[in-house]
Amino acid sequence: MSNGKSLQTTKYAKNKYNITSPVDFDVALSYGGALMAIAGADGELAEAEFQWYIDEQELLTVDSEEYIETLRKFDWKNASIEELLNGIKYDFPMNFRRVMLYQAIKMSRADGVYQEKEKAAVAKAAEVLGIERSMVVSIESLAEMEDASERLRLALFETNV
Repeated sequence: MSNGKSLQTTKYAKNKYNITSPVDFDVALSYGGALMAIAGADGELAEAEFQWYIDEQELLTVDSEEYIETLRKFDWKNASIEELLNGIKYDFPMNFRRVMLYQAIKMSRADGVYQEKEKAAVAKAAEVLGIERSMVVSIESLAEMEDASERLRLALFETNV
């Protein structure tokens, strides 16, 4: 049941993910909790992984402090990915299932290692969400290409790589 709160989105959210309306706070908690459970499937939610999500939320939403603080208290170790995923519904034209997998993969890779247990949790989430294995591989490849492009950009501009 929704508590009536919502997260206001930014222009960046519209441009990156086609998020066109506020996001229900409780739905966002289920979403973020599922991402934390997936990225923590290897037994640890690395600080770099959680920080990736915080950074993403600061770009996507206005005044995300309460949401982030609530997530910090979330018991991701005992969370059911299936239950969380089944509670997520959005009313804007974003394919949240694919975006969720994309963000789960990006978050899981944020510590520099995409562990086998994280990959298995992504595969489980994909199954629950009804996403084919070939789409998961495509999204994983996109994340790898983006990381390589970022390293290339930094190298081209002679920034520390």
